Amino acid sequence: MKFFKESNNLLKDPSGLRKRLRDDGYLFLRSILPKEEVLNLRYQILEICEEAGWLRQGSNFIDGQTDRPPITERDDEYVPVYAKIQALEAFHRLKLNKNIISIMETIFQESVFPFPSTIGRIAFPRNNERATPPHQDWIFVRGSVDTLSCWVPLGDIPSEVGGLKLLERSHKAGFLGPRPSAGPGGRTVNVDPSLEWVQSDYSSGDILIFKMLTIHSAAPNTTKDLLRLSVDFRYTGESHVIDEEWLLPHFYDLGEPFRWEILEKEWCDSPTAHYWDRFPNLKTQKHEIFWE
Repeated sequence: MKFFKESNNLLKDPSGLRKRLRDDGYLFLRSILPKEEVLNLRYQILEICEEAGWLRQGSNFIDGQTDRPPITERDDEYVPVYAKIQALEAFHRLKLNKNIISIMETIFQESVFPFPSTIGRIAFPRNNERATPPHQDWIFVRGSVDTLSCWVPLGDIPSEVGGLKLLERSHKAGFLGPRPSAGPGGRTVNVDPSLEWVQSDYSSGDILIFKMLTIHSAAPNTTKDLLRLSVDFRYTGESHVIDEEWLLPHFYDLGEPFRWEILEKEWCDSPTAHYWDRFPNLKTQKHEIFWE
């Protein structure tokens, strides 16, 4: 396994940081988010998983051990659990952290807009055949091709639990036509065998930023009993266009309870609730899906 290049040494070198992202298609940064905030969100999510009977009885709660058969996104058992996670204020607040915002502003060289739609992942062991396949994010995100994805592990993720892996410099191939595949998103792309996959162990507080055309995939979870928890954030410069769909909650297509008025009900007075209303110059459009 080839390890990520760590880019913390470039945080005080804006042009060098932007060049590395431009060259490699990603930035791997250690200890950007407060560890206690990340672990607090992990705890809240695992509480919901425990209520659903997903955790092994008698195990160390925070480890996320499971003895359940694998459950995948959009399975009937998954949806009500995920709805409760989407209703957590902390789940939506984390992407607004000042450290991430500052890094994104350095990259875009302007104020940035964090996308309201936040995606949570709960990856079961013994389910690698239904894991996220190699793909480019732009087919799902649309809007500006300069938008950036930010993948955040919720807890320490050693290599045997998986995490996210990237195909280094794959963004230079441009947009690749997707084809149907198993796993979240339901689309994959052909992978250039001359390019190298990169991956690392993750610790709480680490972030992985990558470009819309950088090919990435879930790494295999080779453990027998450990859940992998993570979140996906998206950011773009205020002068860029986003697809209007990303103002809606993830899984909005399933209807209630994936509606902001329901999800925000318990924290409607929080600064996190409908924060995007404070962006008067936001540029949105409906981007047609032309590749299907």
